[in-house]
Amino acid sequence: MLKMSLLTKSKYLIGLQCPKYLWTMFHEKHKIPEPDEQAQFKFDQGYLVGDLAKSLFKDGIEGCNVYC
Repeated sequence: MLKMSLLTKSKYLIGLQCPKYLWTMFHEKHKIPEPDEQAQFKFDQGYLVGDLAKSLFKDGIEGCNVYC
């Protein structure tokens, strides 16, 4: 069975920054290393900040950027 990958907004933005990285994400994902502990910590902190913002601004629009 063919597994279809969708082009998400995040992947589209990655493709604008680095088309080769986007291609690798779809065709050779095994070549992309997992984030190290320091990078993962930063990602986790970003999720915590997002959760805090959601709790402070309950009527906000999630996923909105400067173009919405």
